[in-house]
Amino acid sequence: MIYRPYGAAGVQLSAIGFGGMRFLDQNDVDACAALVHAAYEHGINYFDTASGYGRSEELFGVAFKEMQKQRGLKPFYVSSKTSAGNADDIRRDLETSLQRMGLNQIDFYHVWCVMTKEDYLTRQHKGVLKTFEQLQREGLVRHICVSSHMTGAEIEWMLGDYPFAGILLGYSAMNFAYRDQGISAAAALQRGVVIMNPLGGGIIPQHPQRFDFVRTRPDETVVQGALRFLINDARITTALVGFSTIDQIKEAVSAVDGFEPLTAAAVQKIRGHLQDAFDQMCTGCGYCDHCPEGVPVPKMMDSYNQFLLSSNTSSIPDRLAWHWGIGRRSDVHDLCTECGLCEELCTQKLPIRARLREIKTIVHSQLNK
Repeated sequence: MIYRPYGAAGVQLSAIGFGGMRFLDQNDVDACAALVHAAYEHGINYFDTASGYGRSEELFGVAFKEMQKQRGLKPFYVSSKTSAGNADDIRRDLETSLQRMGLNQIDFYHVWCVMTKEDYLTRQHKGVLKTFEQLQREGLVRHICVSSHMTGAEIEWMLGDYPFAGILLGYSAMNFAYRDQGISAAAALQRGVVIMNPLGGGIIPQHPQRFDFVRTRPDETVVQGALRFLINDARITTALVGFSTIDQIKEAVSAVDGFEPLTAAAVQKIRGHLQDAFDQMCTGCGYCDHCPEGVPVPKMMDSYNQFLLSSNTSSIPDRLAWHWGIGRRSDVHDLCTECGLCEELCTQKLPIRARLREIKTIVHSQLNK
């Protein structure tokens, strides 16, 4: 395992972190806890969760109870988050997280999901950052961090406004150009950088042939190639992978253990291909899933991804029907009023309304096929 400094925080984190939101069955406590412990045994020392991830914190807590026995000799670090907007709710969320995980302190506590400059300034005005500082003084929080889905330029502005220890953001071989400026700013300011969705929300492993160009060696998988593309970037501390199986852990760890620095030519080749072809694909974060008319926006955007990957218009209705159970005659296609809420919430600022119109046109054109 490779370990890197988290900005100027004085800790070394594993290049691969464990994202706690993709357990196969959260009701199988023993299996989930065993998966967390297995990651720890494979050298992973950064574990990320949140109170909004179902039973994730509880499952981590079961694993941590055993892992605490080795923590003195083999450190591990815990990350969690809150999107609460006032002091009482923030403290309540933190205390709940601590109780669930059996901890006295959370190493990296995040102001969760900052979507826009206005969102950040509103939280700041409400005293969110002051509350975090108080919790830090009390020893309940070790490092104050932020999770954001803003553009690279906006992230640079925010990091210049407040000395967050580090940032958690979406970044992958698919959409690196969208937040590259923010990562450069974080590195220049000596802030930690943790990457979520390093595999494009699962799109990369689901389409190995389409993403074959991320492989720079004949003996590596596309998952290993995509992770090594990020590991090769010295600005990045940790790539956070949402593990569901032990085989996924082994594949990700092998990407690190077998890592060799990429040549500048290899990196440029990957970046050039990706910037041209994939920067506009939805990574499936789900933040747009609040349509007042009931449009299942993430499912619609997932189907549009298939079109972008295949250039076959039939892939959209086929994906909707066979994967999501939304037939060509479903009234879902006629619900959108183009209010724009989905685009306001979109972490990548994709043209969702235009895509929904295109999906509707394609589906209606194929009604009699």
